[in-house]
Amino acid sequence: MAIRWAPVLVIGTLVFYLNLVLTNLVSLRQVWYARELNRTSLEPLHDTLFVDWIKGYNIEQYVSLALRDMVDVCTYGWVLLTILAWWCCSRESIFPAKVISIQMVIVPCFAISQLMTVVPDSQPNCIEKYHIPTTSDLRWVFWRWPYRSCGNMLWSSDVAQLVIFTQIAAQMVSIHKPRLRWCVWVLGEFWIFVTMVFIFSSRYQYSMDVFITILVVKLLTTHPWIEHISMYCFVKNGKYYGRAPTNEMVTM
Repeated sequence: MAIRWAPVLVIGTLVFYLNLVLTNLVSLRQVWYARELNRTSLEPLHDTLFVDWIKGYNIEQYVSLALRDMVDVCTYGWVLLTILAWWCCSRESIFPAKVISIQMVIVPCFAISQLMTVVPDSQPNCIEKYHIPTTSDLRWVFWRWPYRSCGNMLWSSDVAQLVIFTQIAAQMVSIHKPRLRWCVWVLGEFWIFVTMVFIFSSRYQYSMDVFITILVVKLLTTHPWIEHISMYCFVKNGKYYGRAPTNEMVTM
């Protein structure tokens, strides 16, 4: 079975652009909410894990920024390693197909839930720090690259991508190599844990965002419908059957 690159590229591009627009809309909604309260910034909600346990208010700003950048390093580092491993060792079409299928589900769901409820970003003064436009010209929503968004709530986009690719990395290992598969799984979970430490230490996102994202995305990546969608939409001759055809004995 081979991957159908045309729908992968088309749908992948659409999902990518949709994520860009929706992320900018979340930031715009945060700007409007601050304006409604006659403020230029919003005070973050009280995160018990960050404030009471980690004592994050004592962390210097330059240290916080460095820790926040480490979140991207961990996320993109694992994603690139997984893609490289797939290209060198696997090249099975089901894995990129599953990644696209999962993105099709989580991008609109995450963004819509963020737009429906406005919660102050976990980063103080995020509108100014992330240089979110505050002008009446809204064309930036459709073209601006959202390097950092302002107003993340309920979900952690970095953790979502990291969980997807750690699950895919473990699935790429043959079931006939259980020890190697277990080692890859443990390494992936440890990598997620280290990334969570950087997130909590830098006040990058609320602790609730991270825990909910891990739970939801792990359930989604292992759901059988994801494989059904992947095989049907993105794999040539890959229509998924519930069971393989078998010869049946005819009783006389």
